[in-house]
Amino acid sequence: MNINTIGIIGGKGKMGRLFEPIFKRYAKKVLLSDMTSNEKIAKESDVLVFTVPIASTIEVIESLRPLIRKDQLLLDFTSIKEKPCEAMLKSTASVIGMHPMFGPSVQTLEGQTVVLCPVRPDEWLDWIVDLLRKEKATVIQTTPEKHDRMMAVVQCLVHFTSLLFSKTMKEEGINPEELFQYASPVYRMQLYIAGRIANQSAELYRDIQFQNPAFEKTLENMTESFETMKSTILKHDGDKFEKTFKEIQDFLGPEILDEGQTMTDMFIKLMRSSC
Repeated sequence: MNINTIGIIGGKGKMGRLFEPIFKRYAKKVLLSDMTSNEKIAKESDVLVFTVPIASTIEVIESLRPLIRKDQLLLDFTSIKEKPCEAMLKSTASVIGMHPMFGPSVQTLEGQTVVLCPVRPDEWLDWIVDLLRKEKATVIQTTPEKHDRMMAVVQCLVHFTSLLFSKTMKEEGINPEELFQYASPVYRMQLYIAGRIANQSAELYRDIQFQNPAFEKTLENMTESFETMKSTILKHDGDKFEKTFKEIQDFLGPEILDEGQTMTDMFIKLMRSSC
């Protein structure tokens, strides 16, 4: 498939800058828009990519919909998929939701995961899959609904529990640097993860938490699990605790348990060698 022009709406942001040289290998031109050039680029592009803040994505898609043609492909880079895909499907164009599972700090797509939601791909699916595989990315295909359920755990719940961990330390009046001195290498990893998450954009992480429609149910499940575990601990119910622990082991399975041990041991060795 010969592609003349790929347009990136919000392309002057970090993700747009990351994908610009990649897309240039597969199209004659790559155009980067800002708010003043969105309409021009929407008209000129064969492939139109939306990479704008999550909270603005639907509005931007809706504003450009009257200009979108049937022969175009629409992609979006947002961390949620149901609502953006619904908005893009209101056009006549081909639609593939796309979620790069990494930030703009990566140098290449090699070894990175990209999730695709081909809701109306037409002839474009082979093109985007081939592009990503040539860049040595791992491609996962799923529905927007399943994507958002997975992200409610992979992103929202992970971010939420890490922020909760940090906030609890603050409420306990614990100095993180002092705590670091007491922590074993395994628990220092938790501090590193907390630091990494807190070092990101509050606006982005807010939108990931607020905009995912599946996260409300995940929060309800987490609250129920928290209350159950809290009751078990406050009652000193050893049998219940051991039963819950065994259930978790069975749920995760031997592969995850063994790999978790192996990988954390590797990280510990790496941390020691870097000291």
